[in-house]
Amino acid sequence: MSPVSAAGAVAVGPTPLLPDLGPVRARLRSLATTARTVRSAGYVHLLAAQVAPLGVSFLLTMVSATLLGPERRGVLTFLMTGSLLVGALAYGSLHVPVVDGLRSGDGRSLRHGVRLVAGIWLLLTTAGAAVAFLARPASPTADPGTAFQVGLVLVGGAIAVTQLFAGRVLQGLAENSRYVRVVVGQAALYLVGTGAVLLATRSPLLMFGTWYVSVLGGLVLAVGHLRTVLQERAPHADGGPSWRSFARSATANNVGSIGQMVMLRADVLVVGLVLGPVATGVYGIALSLTELALIAPEVFALAVYGNRARMADASWVAHVRRTVRVNLVLAVAAAAVIAAAGFLLVQGPLASYRGLVPLMLIVLPGVVLAGYTRIALSALQALGATVPVWRFGVLALVLSLGFLPGALLGVTGPAVVSSVAYGLTALFLHVQLRTRLAGVAR
Repeated sequence: MSPVSAAGAVAVGPTPLLPDLGPVRARLRSLATTARTVRSAGYVHLLAAQVAPLGVSFLLTMVSATLLGPERRGVLTFLMTGSLLVGALAYGSLHVPVVDGLRSGDGRSLRHGVRLVAGIWLLLTTAGAAVAFLARPASPTADPGTAFQVGLVLVGGAIAVTQLFAGRVLQGLAENSRYVRVVVGQAALYLVGTGAVLLATRSPLLMFGTWYVSVLGGLVLAVGHLRTVLQERAPHADGGPSWRSFARSATANNVGSIGQMVMLRADVLVVGLVLGPVATGVYGIALSLTELALIAPEVFALAVYGNRARMADASWVAHVRRTVRVNLVLAVAAAAVIAAAGFLLVQGPLASYRGLVPLMLIVLPGVVLAGYTRIALSALQALGATVPVWRFGVLALVLSLGFLPGALLGVTGPAVVSSVAYGLTALFLHVQLRTRLAGVAR
């Protein structure tokens, strides 16, 4: 019989009593799978590890910027940024060969790393303490000179090296829950200590001191967790890479990480040395606001590196490509929100920071590209692609030389150089990563 009736109407079956729930069930299963993927990839812990310190830093940055004013805030920015840059330059990526060795059950690379970090800490601390002592101000209320600040920067960089090493080894072993305890604990110490200082005084030197104590506390926590992990894994100390092999691997990765950190921090120091503390205060606040867009990329970069050890090649390649796409969407959205926030802040608490919004608008495109470079560099390190990693570092260092002539043109000069440098290095890493991911997927 024809499905069309004599009247020309299409014959249909009985009307179902309940709607078809198949698509709903499929959607729920997809959401459950996504949630399991997020948990297994460690995103929750890594996100907490980024949000806690950046949230505390952002809060204290806004409060201190309002209370200290551009000049004293400029002194604090110079000390903090200088310490982080010195620590990053001295540290590089020393955890990479150590983590590679521990993943295979070898503990000899850890011994090499600990000895090297201890030597770096001793050298920087001794040199910094000597410089600070010789250039100390005549009285606690006197203006701290540049030489005295440089000495403090070296001392701060020394403690940053040790904490970076212990924390990144812990995270590289996929001990994300322990890693987040270290980061959150350090952030809590910094919040309490700096809050107390701001209530009692307006001294940037004392605020720097509370930061040092918080980093020291984070180091103690990281070492304690790392000892527990090593007892559980019981790596052997026989065999393993020689000192020469360890140094070669560490150097290649360090050049890449050093180049990345120079692009991220050296412009602040150049502005401080060339244009003075007021310009440094404005420039530093612009970077502090725009770098909020790096929260998600940093989480993704850590996850990409840590997940290499526990994912099959094809799954990991798909994970990297998906991460890059998601990061682009989040980065553009974050940039728009941050730009809007800048317009609002200069109408109120940051009204004295003249030129802040134009600086933010110049820096933001570079920050979006900087997020991609972090993920791409982390993926290349996870692949053991040392050649493109060190080439990226050299390229970044060469491009960073433009900060000095840029600063001679005014405070916007280094901002323009920064965005251009991030664009060129992002293009280089994109080509390198695409080629190597295609090779792994085959």
